[in-house]
Amino acid sequence: MNKKNTLVVAGSLLLVFAIVFSGCVEQQQPAAPSAPSVTNVKFLGGLSGGGGYQYGLALIKIMETAMPGVTFTLEATQGFVDNAKKLHSGYGDMGVVSSIHALKMLNGEAPFDSPGKKVYSVLPLLPPTYFHVLVPADSQINSLSDLQGKRVSVLTRGSLTETLAMSIFEALGIEVQPVYLTHTDAAVALSKGEIDAAATTTFAAQYKDLALSKQLKVLSLTDEEAQKIKDALPYVSITEYDFGQQYEGTSTAKVPVVWTLVVAREDLPEDFVYQFVKAIYENKDELASSYAPAKDLEPELVLNAPIPVHPGVVKYYQEIGVSIPEKLIPA
Repeated sequence: MNKKNTLVVAGSLLLVFAIVFSGCVEQQQPAAPSAPSVTNVKFLGGLSGGGGYQYGLALIKIMETAMPGVTFTLEATQGFVDNAKKLHSGYGDMGVVSSIHALKMLNGEAPFDSPGKKVYSVLPLLPPTYFHVLVPADSQINSLSDLQGKRVSVLTRGSLTETLAMSIFEALGIEVQPVYLTHTDAAVALSKGEIDAAATTTFAAQYKDLALSKQLKVLSLTDEEAQKIKDALPYVSITEYDFGQQYEGTSTAKVPVVWTLVVAREDLPEDFVYQFVKAIYENKDELASSYAPAKDLEPELVLNAPIPVHPGVVKYYQEIGVSIPEKLIPA
C-alpha cells in the first residue's frame, strides 16, 4: 500500500472512531425529565356545583401551575353514574365516580357489560360517602333490620342513595316501602310522621335544620348486619362516625361507607398520572384552600376502596414508601 492510500485509510478509521465515540458519549448523558405525554384532558365532574364538580375545579387550579403544558377541561354532567358511562364509552379522560360503578366497570357487569374502557383509582373524593338512615329519636326503630316493612325515603330514582339503599336492604334480607323524595320533601315528611325513616348519603342541610327542631337518631349497624353487608357488597366498608358533628343531638353510629373516587381511564399514560398525583400531594394545602375537605387527604385513603390504583399512582406511592395491597395493583 502506498503512502497516499495509507493516509486515506487512517483518516477513514479516525472518522469512524469519532462517530462511534460521539454516539457513546451522547448515550451516557443523563436523560432530561420527561414532559407529560398528554396535552389535553377532559375531566368529568358531575352535577354543576356538586362535590365532584367543586373538587374538579380545585384539582384543575393546582394543575394550571404544576402542569402548565396540559390543558384541563372540566365538564358538568348528569352525575357520577353518567360520568362512569361516559368514561366507559371512551369519552373523557378522568372523572369522579363511585366505587360501586368503578368496580362494575372493571368486572364487566351491567350496565358496563359491553366492550369499553376500564378505569383505575387516582384520588379519593372527601368526605367519604357515609350511608346512613335518620329516624325520630323516640322511634322504636333501632337498627336497619327494624326497617322491615317501614316507609323509607331513598331519595330519587336512580340516585346513588337509592341504589345503595336497596342493595343494603337486600343484603340484610329486608323489604321496605321505598318512598322517592327529595331531601327537602323527605325532611318535611319525617317531621310530620308521613315516613318512618330517611336514607341519605350526604349531610343535607334539610336534615341538619330538622335536627334543630326535632330530635333525631342515626341507626347504627349491629355486628351481624355489618358482616352481612360486607359479605354481599365488596365495594362497601364499615366505619364508625360521630354524626353529632353534623346533626344536633345525634351520636356515633356504625354505618356503611362507599368511597367516591377520582379515576383515570386505564389507557391514560403512567407518566402523566404520576405527575398529576405527585402535584396534588405536594400542593395539598393549596388544594384545601379551594376545597376544604381536602385537608384530610392522605395517600392511604384511596386504598380503602376496592379499586386497583392506576400504574402512575403505584409509581408515586413506591417513591414515597406507601405500601399497596397486591389486590390493588393492576394486573
